[in-house]
Amino acid sequence: FFSSRRRHTRYISVTGVQTCALPISQLREEHARALARAERSFETFFEEAPFGIALLDDRAVIVECNRVFRRIANKTGEIVSGRPLAELLRQEDRHDLPARLSRLASGAAGPGPLEARVISTEREVVASIFANRIEHSGGSTRLIIYVLDTTDQKNLEAQFAQSQKMQAVGQLAGGVAHDFNNLLTAMIGFCDLLLQRHQPGDASFADIMQVKQNANRAANLVRQLLAFSRQQTLQPKVLDITDALTELSHLLRRLMGASIELAIVHSRDLFLVKVDQGQLEQVIINLAVNARDAMPQEIGRAHV
Repeated sequence: FFSSRRRHTRYISVTGVQTCALPISQLREEHARALARAERSFETFFEEAPFGIALLDDRAVIVECNRVFRRIANKTGEIVSGRPLAELLRQEDRHDLPARLSRLASGAAGPGPLEARVISTEREVVASIFANRIEHSGGSTRLIIYVLDTTDQKNLEAQFAQSQKMQAVGQLAGGVAHDFNNLLTAMIGFCDLLLQRHQPGDASFADIMQVKQNANRAANLVRQLLAFSRQQTLQPKVLDITDALTELSHLLRRLMGASIELAIVHSRDLFLVKVDQGQLEQVIINLAVNARDAMPQEIGRAHV
């Protein structure tokens, strides 16, 4: 029983049980220490949680938030607290938020996480927002939201989608390359037949050779497409740069046009190179075309 004069609690002795007496002040101190430890533990769990947590009032205004939430919003705690949650989201992502929070506050089940982009000065943050309804002291209703930074996940999803597109492009390029290679084979075969009728002294011989050389270069491009589609590997071989440039000079002059003079200066004692011929020719053609486009409209001079 409790005695108000001695201000301590007595426990009546029962057979076989020892009696003890604890002062009320000691019980209150222990209770206060236990409460303080629980508060510190909760503050630590709340502040150091690996995801963002924020408490909202009935008007969706942020009452309190933890460190991760402030980091996602790129704000300090003083700036975030007291602001409506919608102000932290981009304008195009705000229209769905009031209706969801209103349904959740009324007791309806949430439709799932809300994907939104958070306004940030450093980078665009994509977040998944989960909300839960809690009954606050005094009968008021508040919402607690959990925010997960899904920016890296979204970037990985975008990269995976892009890789899927590139794989589809590679498969398409492989199919086109096979069909185009059949056409080139026929063109080169007919050029060989024409060369049997037209000897080097014939006026049409040079034109037929140009058609055949260009068809062979197109066949090299086909091999590059096949390599891009991972259906055929590149075939490097030992080449003489001088001979390769000499064969390519006719096509380069046609690409340059009549207003640009192409001069090829061959060095002496050059080492042989081991390279895929199609790739080498494609690089030289790209350099020549870029140089032509960078020149002014008046007559220029290109050196290789």
